[in-house]
Amino acid sequence: MIKYIQGKMSKDLYVQVWEDRLKVSSVDKTFDEEPLMALKPDKKGELIVVAIGNSVKALVKSEYETIVNPFKHPRLLVHDFTVAEKIIMHVFRLIHESKIFLPSPRVIFQPMEKLEGGVTTVEERVYKELCFGAGAREVFIHTGNPLSIYDIDFKQFKSDNSE
Repeated sequence: MIKYIQGKMSKDLYVQVWEDRLKVSSVDKTFDEEPLMALKPDKKGELIVVAIGNSVKALVKSEYETIVNPFKHPRLLVHDFTVAEKIIMHVFRLIHESKIFLPSPRVIFQPMEKLEGGVTTVEERVYKELCFGAGAREVFIHTGNPLSIYDIDFKQFKSDNSE
């Protein structure tokens, strides 16, 4: 029942990922920034998130211990699954602006680079698991031409990709 309500309160999202750019679009809002996360240890020594996205660049070195870009790797688009999932989760919440319900969007995920030879089933699973871990209720992988969020018909997209 809760998932149903979350789904009704959630927006459909189009996620595009490059090594140095993360763009998440809904019909009324877009996040388009570098996929960066600044971390620092808390009093127990566990790493906590200080900032995400372009705001990381404004930090002074004393405010963080490390900066991570989970999509920067010479062979794969995702090299740090946990950080990538956290960033996507943060962006989903930012776009939904809801303090009451956690977002449970339908998502189309499009890797924008490192597609030589196509997307393997392992990569496809990584992309889907990133989105599911961030709260998505339904995820589709798209590798064709970029889409317009205004023209996406999820029912049609689902039927086209179930064959």
